[in-house]
Amino acid sequence: MEGEVVHIAVGKNTRKEEPNIRWAAAAFPEAAIVLVHVHWPSEWMPFMGGNPSYKFADEKEKERHGDTEATHMMKMFSVYKSQCGTRKVSAYYLTHRDVGAGVVTLVKKLKIKRIVIGSRKISTQDVLRRCCQVWLVLNGKHISTSNDCMETNGNTGHGSSSDILASIRERARKCREDDTTAEEFIEKPSTCETEDFSNGEKAAKIMEEIDRLEKKLKELQGEVHNHEECSSLPAQTAAVSPKKCLAEPRYPELKIPEHIVQFSASQIQKATSDFRSENIIGEGGYGPVYKGDLEGIPVAIKSLRPDGKQGFSEYQHEVMVLSKLEHPHIVRLVGVCHASCTLVYEYLPNGTLLDRLSKGRLLPWEDRVRILVELRSALAYLHSHRPNAIIHADLKLANILLDAGDAARLGDFGTARMVHVKPLEDEEETIVRRTNPMGTMGYIDPVFFTTGELTTESDVYAFGVVILQLLTGLHGLNIAEQVRGARSKLHGLLDVSAGPWPQVHSARLLKLALRCCSLERKQRPLMTCDAQWKSLLVLRNKAAPPKKARKWNCFVC
Repeated sequence: MEGEVVHIAVGKNTRKEEPNIRWAAAAFPEAAIVLVHVHWPSEWMPFMGGNPSYKFADEKEKERHGDTEATHMMKMFSVYKSQCGTRKVSAYYLTHRDVGAGVVTLVKKLKIKRIVIGSRKISTQDVLRRCCQVWLVLNGKHISTSNDCMETNGNTGHGSSSDILASIRERARKCREDDTTAEEFIEKPSTCETEDFSNGEKAAKIMEEIDRLEKKLKELQGEVHNHEECSSLPAQTAAVSPKKCLAEPRYPELKIPEHIVQFSASQIQKATSDFRSENIIGEGGYGPVYKGDLEGIPVAIKSLRPDGKQGFSEYQHEVMVLSKLEHPHIVRLVGVCHASCTLVYEYLPNGTLLDRLSKGRLLPWEDRVRILVELRSALAYLHSHRPNAIIHADLKLANILLDAGDAARLGDFGTARMVHVKPLEDEEETIVRRTNPMGTMGYIDPVFFTTGELTTESDVYAFGVVILQLLTGLHGLNIAEQVRGARSKLHGLLDVSAGPWPQVHSARLLKLALRCCSLERKQRPLMTCDAQWKSLLVLRNKAAPPKKARKWNCFVC
């Protein structure tokens, strides 16, 4: 047999792989054993009984999750090593989201000549069989061996042009995948075409043919698109030069309401001093936020990232939602620049509530309670909006802004969703929308994660987290669990930096916040029902004498 090494591809199921490892150890008694594993990173993280998406976690949570997965992998290798008995064993692993492509990359990197695999699907990959000898073993039984490292598929004919094009596209796709993977693992990427074909000249011709066909395909697709676009125009417009038909706006058209001011790109550029970095006052997934000056009026300008992909849907949602709203505690949209997908808001000088709390600037308990009352008013307004109720879906400290008088403004409506409400006779209105999980880790309704059903109760959950943060000063992901754990000593959790809290009424508000964070949605209070928020309103009256009721702050159960 060639060499004194046998490589065994192993997965995460140690019990399933054990018979295959024992077979390999018996079949190659003199060979050293090398275990190879492709780690498929989990896209989900365990959190409060649900599995939120990995992308919503902060860097510390991601690092902790990665360490946990690495620990599990080391334990897995330890089990495999024990299954090999006294044999000399070494192991290599690679992180990749395509296990088959990852195995191919390991084979190339380690220059593997012989590999035992327990997956029929992976073992039959042509690109793998061309690289090494593959032994397929299932449940400890040898199934087949690819004896020829340059195995062909037996088809020497030319076939139809569509078959050839499909084959070329597939080969090009595999080559691109292999190159991308190799760059992640190997310092000097290998060229997949020289591995796929024994004749270098033939490979070069094939790649040239790929480029030519793909270019031709793009041209044909462009012609079809332009023909459809031109045919939909009036006769007199269709007579214009064809070059004008090829011109497309950078972003799809969006109907802007008349009361929203439309600014030109040059006006935005001038207002931000050509987007100088010194004018940046915030940064988010959508893009940077600049402080600007439009005709002597200070504004906040949120600009879409240059790639024109990430954030466009958020831009659409924000324009669509904010243009319909008018509330003293919701940030006001001043205007837009559709050419660059830029949003212009009123400028709020005191920044976000997160900044205020994290920078150590004092915020008395009276102001904290007042802010909570203002936020509840804004959310009640959104949830009672008709005919479309509005769910914010990303309530958090960073999306709560403060004006010059520290009054709260709810902002960032990029993830907000409008839900059409149909009144039902003799039944309560139900407001629900199915959508992909979104929001920020720690504030997201766990029920939303597990069911995909976004409801007004999802905002209530996030508001409960905000209440707990303002009253306790805690900011961990599991803040509700921390407070529940100290249920008998709730007064001891109150943030002393805010001053002397009214102990009894503050404890009642903490209990109400825990109801907001209940895993049972029916246990959560309604934003629009004053009676269910009595503890908050009483505490507000303790902070300051009640003022005349405002029309936007009155709701009846």
